[in-house]
Amino acid sequence: MLSKLIIIGLASVSAFFNPSVKLSNGRTATLNGRGPPVLFSTGLFGTMPQQFYNELIKSLKHNVTVVTLDGAMPITPKDITDLADSLKVDSLTYVGHSSFNPDLLETDRINNALLIDPIVIPALDINGVLSGGLNNIDGRTITLDYPVVVIKSEKLYQSKLDLPTWQELQINGDVQNEVYDGVGHPDILDDTWANIAKGTDLWGTAQGKTMSFKDWKYDNKNTVPAIRKNYRDYVSTRILNLVNNNLQEQTTDIDVFTTESQVLPGDYELPLN
Repeated sequence: MLSKLIIIGLASVSAFFNPSVKLSNGRTATLNGRGPPVLFSTGLFGTMPQQFYNELIKSLKHNVTVVTLDGAMPITPKDITDLADSLKVDSLTYVGHSSFNPDLLETDRINNALLIDPIVIPALDINGVLSGGLNNIDGRTITLDYPVVVIKSEKLYQSKLDLPTWQELQINGDVQNEVYDGVGHPDILDDTWANIAKGTDLWGTAQGKTMSFKDWKYDNKNTVPAIRKNYRDYVSTRILNLVNNNLQEQTTDIDVFTTESQVLPGDYELPLN
């Protein structure tokens, strides 16, 4: 009950300070920032409050308009069409964190997408599961005709809730896959919420590097808040470059790692625009 009141309260505060638009299906979209529209699907299929991601949104809103859908209903493909129609825009950039419906990406109103730790629910074949168990579940595969960036937090795959392969999304098309070293699934959230997730001891999260007694010296870049901020700044920069169609330029300028076999160091710092 308390958690529901907190979510309702956060949504009310957001609605008071930011403009919103009504969709034809009755849902409300909150707009934060200025510039081209970027639909941000928060965790749990877009149902987590945007306030959990305030720092990420703050780093984006001077260059793009971050759009979130209010309410506790998962985002559907029709929501994206209705949103684009309500905003009077031909297409949107899609940014998502964690679990989502991959059918969203197949709508014709998305021009590019950035996925942070994408998690999907596969189509289940009961007979296959009964005969082969969870290992016999097939993951989802989709084909897209626009640029997609996938950023995976390294520790998502090294925690008590490590991601099974059948919950990963396979995308055919113009896709850049990256693994960001030293952070976990909750570390994209604001520190307060990331710390709550860390306290559950279920998710792997940022820790910082341990040095030997002989070589130790205080390094403010090696603190958990600094590592998380660096991660959020990196994701923000990738989003802005994607929106500006500067992926190739960014790859050349900052030597971005673009395959899953390569890992971006957690203490890597990006110059922000």
